[in-house]
Amino acid sequence: IRGTVRAKDSKGPLPEATVTVTGTDKVVSTDEEGRFEMTGLAPGEYQLQVSFPVHKDAFLPVKLAAGETANVEAALELEENVFGQEMVVVGTKFPEKRLESPVTIETVRPKDIQISGGATYMAALAKVKGVDYTETGVGEKRISARGFNSQFNSRMLSMVDGRLAQQPGNGLPQAGTVPTTSLDIYSIDVVVGPASALYGANAHAGVVNITTKTPWDESGASVALRGGTYNLMDGAARLAGTINDSFGWRVSGQLTRGTDFVPDPNSNVHKYGAATKPLIYEGDLVGDYTMGGAKAEGYLYYRAGDWSLRGGYGFSTSDGVTLTNVGRNELQGWQVHYQTVQAHHQNWFAHVTRTATSAGKSYQLDALASKIQAANVDVNDEAAVDELRQANLFKDASQMYDSELQYRNAFGDLKLTTGVQFRAYMPDSDGSYLADTGDTTIQFSELGGYVQADYGLIPEKLRVVGAARLDGHSDYSPQFSPKLALAYSINKLHNLRLGYNRAFKSPSALENYLLIGGYLLGNKTGFTVKTYERNPDGTLGAEQSSREIAPLSPEEVNSLELGYKGSIANKLYVDVVGYHSWYNNFISPLTARTGTNVAAGTVDRAFYPDGKLVAEGTPLAGTLFTYSNFGRARVWGADFGLDYSPIPELTFSGSFSYIKMQSFHTNDRTQKALLLNVPTTKLKGSVTLENVGVKDTFLRLSGRYQNAYDFASGRWVSAILLADQGGVVPERFVADLALGYTFPMGLGVSLNVANLFDNKGVDILGAAPGGRYGYLQLSYRMDGLRF
Repeated sequence: IRGTVRAKDSKGPLPEATVTVTGTDKVVSTDEEGRFEMTGLAPGEYQLQVSFPVHKDAFLPVKLAAGETANVEAALELEENVFGQEMVVVGTKFPEKRLESPVTIETVRPKDIQISGGATYMAALAKVKGVDYTETGVGEKRISARGFNSQFNSRMLSMVDGRLAQQPGNGLPQAGTVPTTSLDIYSIDVVVGPASALYGANAHAGVVNITTKTPWDESGASVALRGGTYNLMDGAARLAGTINDSFGWRVSGQLTRGTDFVPDPNSNVHKYGAATKPLIYEGDLVGDYTMGGAKAEGYLYYRAGDWSLRGGYGFSTSDGVTLTNVGRNELQGWQVHYQTVQAHHQNWFAHVTRTATSAGKSYQLDALASKIQAANVDVNDEAAVDELRQANLFKDASQMYDSELQYRNAFGDLKLTTGVQFRAYMPDSDGSYLADTGDTTIQFSELGGYVQADYGLIPEKLRVVGAARLDGHSDYSPQFSPKLALAYSINKLHNLRLGYNRAFKSPSALENYLLIGGYLLGNKTGFTVKTYERNPDGTLGAEQSSREIAPLSPEEVNSLELGYKGSIANKLYVDVVGYHSWYNNFISPLTARTGTNVAAGTVDRAFYPDGKLVAEGTPLAGTLFTYSNFGRARVWGADFGLDYSPIPELTFSGSFSYIKMQSFHTNDRTQKALLLNVPTTKLKGSVTLENVGVKDTFLRLSGRYQNAYDFASGRWVSAILLADQGGVVPERFVADLALGYTFPMGLGVSLNVANLFDNKGVDILGAAPGGRYGYLQLSYRMDGLRF
């Protein structure tokens, strides 16, 4: 009998697992790759018992004919409430326990996704330590880490099963638009902190990787139906099966519909247009705030020996209002498509993925308001407004190709990982939001290679992990990303780590090529800003000064981390990390770079490098909003988290995070001060009860708090829009409640109440305030479809 033993949560191998033929003295252990071989067995029927610490035993029936070799695979499930023992791959690309990883990794397990009960899987990330979670609508949730949030944040790399899950046109994470349904998600791993050494550009603040269920993880049929306040109706279904243990398949789909949060009509936060005319309330343009969409995926799998292959297609379409730096967009039929082929082996991983998007009938609300003002159209004239809306729709036919070839192996105490990645981007907006007007096309590519060595200097005590990566970009000089970490095990349950990482962020297509209204511009080529005297009649006088805005270059961060992870009696898990980061060439949010100084009697005008006036021939001639490299900044912070389970039925979880801008330096006196754009203090906590009195029940009460903070990103400037509230985004506390029961026949029922105390605040400026909302969900799962 030959076979492989792996962890069900991470899909990684379990070395030194014990495999026993029950009722006999036949016992073997797995090697570093989780493989085993048992010889000398007579023909007959046997049962194997597979064991690994803090995992549930697996029992596998095996039937042997004379002269035959049987191949088996065991996927061991982690015991309940065992903290830090989850097997993860995303941190070092080698299977290891989360407790022993030399980087900060947070894991969202299947039960967390079930209990979170949000309209998308993103709701499960609200409790993750060190993460800034923002709820911008019923169906739209976003995360960031280590500061410097914005409405178009591309500093965390988003992945599904190791493939890139970003929007090819604007570089944003797909988040809720990802075609993967909630029923297909097995777990979510989050690397908090720089990770470019293994993942390349834009793993600047971390990596989010979704792991999906294969037909061997879960076969049969699953259905989930949900309904609740805000007119939410949601249905998801999944079918998966296997044939002869070599072939597998799965298909899934999800439909969602509801009503989103509605902005306050009495506030100027969501009123658009030029201030010289009456502002236009967003709600007069959007209508009933319908949100939702549909998504579907289909995959085929094939396994032969140590190799497994999969190929799949995914699709999603989304409706709703989403935040941007220049206001909000209404998405109407925004589509994401992808096709992927992947190959897996204990030593090899390869994939090629194509991702494409289509804008449907999506449009920018602020731009529409400006057009209505300019045309002197009555906002209540639906036909005239719709004509302007149709004339200002986004167009999007962007594509992205993402590929990787990776090799990993263990040579004694040395674990080696090496690979190469290639990504090609072809944004295509037909001039509707990027500078690809006329015959101009936009294309750029990234090619990177990396190598990592993980060596046990003192077996089971001290390991050193070193990595180096070189990335080439078609528009920029090569970027070198080193990594070095020391991990010391006081014993198997207490670990210290010290690490250094360098990461970088390449300017996205949006940051380089944005073109909206003639004055909202990307910064691929740079600009000249001239300051003139302002005559009493408003005309321009003599030129007083001139300054250059340099073209964008990649942003770099160097970070030191010191951390401790410990588990006490499998009841208390503690994870503490402190970090100090140095930023160079920080890429700003979209920022106004021109204006009128009434006190000095001056006015600014922006010009392209060829001398042409920005937005020439429009009412906003010379006005410029763009991105620029800010200078140097130092940031330090700390995250503290714990999980405590005094008895299996009760779990307490909590975290505290603090971040501070230590210093900021720039040679450009015209730039405004750099803001962290996140709360400096975050508190999160939850109490979970399971199987108390009644088996297969759960109840969780959770809460999160953030302090008030300054925010500026494009048009969203708290000092201006929230001047009556102290010029800051107010502090906020949100509590959620979830409870449920699974009947013996596989039927489950759960109730989720979000924002239990009806807090009317927002997590981030620009989001519409929401209140309390709740969902009732019915789910059913049936095992089977194994042939």
